[in-house]
Amino acid sequence: MYPIKLGKPATAPPVRQDLNTLKLPSLTLTETLHSPNLTLPPHVHRTASLCLTLTGQAFEIINGSRFVVHPGCAVIRGPEIIHANEYGPAPHRGFMIELDNKWLDACRHFASVFEDHRIFAGGPVPALALRIYHESRVKDGVAPVIIEGLMLEMLGHASRSLVKRPVRAPRWLIQARDLLHGRFNDSLNLVEIADAVGVHPTHLARTFKRYYRTTVGEYLRGLRLDWAMRQLSESEDSIADIALAAGFYDQSHFSNLFKQHTGFTPAEFRAAQGVSFKANPVHAR
Repeated sequence: MYPIKLGKPATAPPVRQDLNTLKLPSLTLTETLHSPNLTLPPHVHRTASLCLTLTGQAFEIINGSRFVVHPGCAVIRGPEIIHANEYGPAPHRGFMIELDNKWLDACRHFASVFEDHRIFAGGPVPALALRIYHESRVKDGVAPVIIEGLMLEMLGHASRSLVKRPVRAPRWLIQARDLLHGRFNDSLNLVEIADAVGVHPTHLARTFKRYYRTTVGEYLRGLRLDWAMRQLSESEDSIADIALAAGFYDQSHFSNLFKQHTGFTPAEFRAAQGVSFKANPVHAR
């Protein structure tokens, strides 16, 4: 389903290609390609949706706020959410999942996820969306069952992210998280991180899990994989160089973890990004 424009119709409709579409009962999965430097004025989608950026960069504009959307970033929107989009100088490839009301009615325990818009810049939600994208390209008899299972798992993670944490995270814990972001590709260990923020390693491990719902090691690995995925999309560096730069032991170790994380091998993921904008557009409507 294409976006529905608000206000006066545009004299020059924006251009979009639908590269692949898979229709399932109550779900529509579409791989899209938008032309560079394209602006979509304020519009709505009648259905709830999730949009995953595969390549290129865009801005999501909602209620006057601009959010940067880069490869590996997922946006979840409820139905009828007014928003606009601006695309960067490179073609933007995305993957959209549209959920009709029947699907939402059957999964009412996830209703809070679609009450507004939510942006996931990394972590399990975009990773699971990428695995759904991988399955949508397979299109065999088992893919619909796998996709529905991954959808439930993804929305479970999105729902848990809405649960308020017990209290404000202590300053030292925020410092530990910032250290992971700043040095994700270094050979960090729990003792070193704990020493840097002045707490015992056991206290760090327990408190980190309590607030961020994952272990320090899993969080660090996710940062490395998210960074590597962007590099595979945006650079021409070799897979071996990206693996080492991200902090993995070697290419084999990286490839195994990347496959678990996304459903693709690094080579498959990079090959899937090699689509140029063609001259047979369809109009966004």
